Amino acid sequence: MTDMIFRLGGKTYKVDSNWGDDAKQYINNVSAVSSDRDGFIYVLQRSSPFMLIFNTYGKLMDQWHNKEITDAHYLEISPDGEVFIVERDHHRIVVFNKQGEMLRMIGDKYNPGNIGEPFNHPSDISFTNDGDFFVSDGYGNTHVHHFDKSEEHINTWGQPGTEAGSFITPHAVLVDQKERVLVTDRENNRVQIFDRSGKYLKDLPNVFHPMDICQDKDGFIYVTDQVPSLHMFNPDDECVGRCRTFGTFGHGVTVDEHGDIYIAEMLPDGLTKMTGV
Repeated sequence: MTDMIFRLGGKTYKVDSNWGDDAKQYINNVSAVSSDRDGFIYVLQRSSPFMLIFNTYGKLMDQWHNKEITDAHYLEISPDGEVFIVERDHHRIVVFNKQGEMLRMIGDKYNPGNIGEPFNHPSDISFTNDGDFFVSDGYGNTHVHHFDKSEEHINTWGQPGTEAGSFITPHAVLVDQKERVLVTDRENNRVQIFDRSGKYLKDLPNVFHPMDICQDKDGFIYVTDQVPSLHMFNPDDECVGRCRTFGTFGHGVTVDEHGDIYIAEMLPDGLTKMTGV
């Protein structure tokens, strides 16, 4: 796939499926990918090492091991630079510093939440600019939880179903630049958009089993799904581009400060970089 060219939203990209081959021997059960403001790319795995950290050229810079992390689903880097790992089957969020040292846990693997209570197989987390965060919860629950920056639970919404504000699998969550909360409602084939209080606003339709969601610095939103494809929506929520991804589906997606796109591929495992040209 290297050097294949495609267009997305009026932009041209070169595909590099060999990006990250510096750590090829460690890549096993890739789950998610994220980027930070310092130019590092974080790749989360359901194996050991559970985290691989690259520069934008694909050189492995660090790897993290911790026997506590066995079912890492998604990750997010907070405004303060801490790394929040969502552990799906341990019903918790585990917080690390950027040296890979575990700082604290939110939730208890021995005490999963009841219906509507945090957490019951959570899936993802996303932050507001002021440090509040939202958790999609996820596989056992069909809810979204709002926490303040002190990590106190302040609100929950959702229920099983197909109507607006209900979910089947809230698989990923994004707080966008407008402070809206976007949730990939996977088996309902839609991305639902809410305000911070949980009031339903609208859908992003025409996605098939949407997986992950992210936003670039220019306000464009990217959604991976199980076609497998990658969708681009402009800041007015209009779909302006679509291309395929290169595994069975792209489970994770992020965009770095340069506008380059990274896909965490599943089945088979892989990392794909799409570089703007």
